[in-house]
Amino acid sequence: MSKKDYLSQYLLQQKKINRLNCMIKLNPENRKKYIQAIKKSEGIRREIEAKISAVDDDVLREILFLKYTCGKSLMEISYIINYSRRHTERLHIKALEKFKL
Repeated sequence: MSKKDYLSQYLLQQKKINRLNCMIKLNPENRKKYIQAIKKSEGIRREIEAKISAVDDDVLREILFLKYTCGKSLMEISYIINYSRRHTERLHIKALEKFKL
């Protein structure tokens, strides 16, 4: 699995948690099974957050958080961090290089 694919799991897990919460309301008899799946998804999210937090550069870490936990595009991130789009793209590549799986 690539670093991008791994990081992209964060938002996917949030969608899964939301779906499972809906399933609890629809099928309360399966509540325990759904809660176990929610806890697993929350664990994956915490793991990703911890690995992003381990990146040793503040700007690179912020780019990873904004992109992969908030779902911002690189264009949106460039406005937030006040860098050009191209420079933000370069920093994103550098952030991925520093990110450790």
